[in-house]
Amino acid sequence: MIRLFNVKLMPVFICLLLVLLTGCFGGSDQLETAEVHGKITYKGEPLTMGSVTFIPEGPGKAAAGEIREDGTYTLTTYSKGDGATIGKHGVMVISERDTSELPAESAEANVDLSLIPEKYSMSPKTSGLTAEVKAGDNEINFDLE
Repeated sequence: MIRLFNVKLMPVFICLLLVLLTGCFGGSDQLETAEVHGKITYKGEPLTMGSVTFIPEGPGKAAAGEIREDGTYTLTTYSKGDGATIGKHGVMVISERDTSELPAESAEANVDLSLIPEKYSMSPKTSGLTAEVKAGDNEINFDLE
């Protein structure tokens, strides 16, 4: 008769099974998120490229989103479009000219690339931008100057 399990290995098998089940069905260290979308303008005109990052003031992972041609964005923290963690955030915006088509030695490729004042992209402290994410759907717009 063929033995399916070695009795001596049964405790190891049970522990492995429990670890796998806990990973699949157990709690998660992911914090609650809420949908966040909005529009970013500079001097009243939509930013046409770049990224926006929300950095939580407390525990949690930063959320980021790409700025589309119409200035709109949608944030992602853990999975596409899930938003940002609930709470207060410092915000950074980066928007730079595309120089991928220019030769590296070109003078134009080596000038200031930022399309907005650098204070917005250096850190949440220098940007002066903040946002509070609440449960539900959040529309958060920024008009940069």
